[in-house]
Amino acid sequence: MKFSMSYVVGALALLMGCNPEENLPALGEGDGRLGLAFALNTSTQANARVMQDRIQIERGYIQIEELELELDGRDENGDFEREMEIDFPQPKKIEFDRFDTSEDFFIQIPEGEYDEIELSLDLIDYRSEPSIYMEGIASDGDGTTYQLIFEYYNDEIEFELEIEADDDRYFRVDQTNNPLILFELNPDSWFGVVSTSDIQNAEKRDGIIYLNPQENRALFRRVASKIEEAVDVEIEIN
Repeated sequence: MKFSMSYVVGALALLMGCNPEENLPALGEGDGRLGLAFALNTSTQANARVMQDRIQIERGYIQIEELELELDGRDENGDFEREMEIDFPQPKKIEFDRFDTSEDFFIQIPEGEYDEIELSLDLIDYRSEPSIYMEGIASDGDGTTYQLIFEYYNDEIEFELEIEADDDRYFRVDQTNNPLILFELNPDSWFGVVSTSDIQNAEKRDGIIYLNPQENRALFRRVASKIEEAVDVEIEIN
């Protein structure tokens, strides 16, 4: 199953000219660096605040098995098209919360000017842990709160993202210009399908509401379906 970053991501930002941290891992080949960071979207919109009165996701993680890139650009030798695959020795767990938007890791790619970069992130379950995990607080509307844990098990999850320059222009990636792709995950959208009565009537285990394929399956499928909605996303760089 493939699903686009558009529904997973409430906002996507490409920040040019970031300074890479020397102690962060860099994967791939080349002198150019492309940074990736993951965070939870802290929306201040009214409907999001209403949803947060019911459910607020505070932290989570995804597990990445492989990165695939398709690069379309030019350098001193002319135009080029390249494909890269980056396999992790073991799945890379990327943890995120509402406050940390710093880089999680860098991808090394050839220096040059790019008009398009396509990026795929293959997720995977690993060591009995789900490919997507989220944890937060749920309120039933009567002032009673519960810990909420969402666990998505699926070995065929793939995030896809396309970055392209606007109006036939190019954006540069080299040792000085290190773009940062910020993935702001938007659980306010996914969990908006869960009502206070759903929370009140949900099965609890040790006071915790688990949403997974075995527990509270109907609620789990509702949220999972929001995540799985596939809409192509492109970022245009002006």
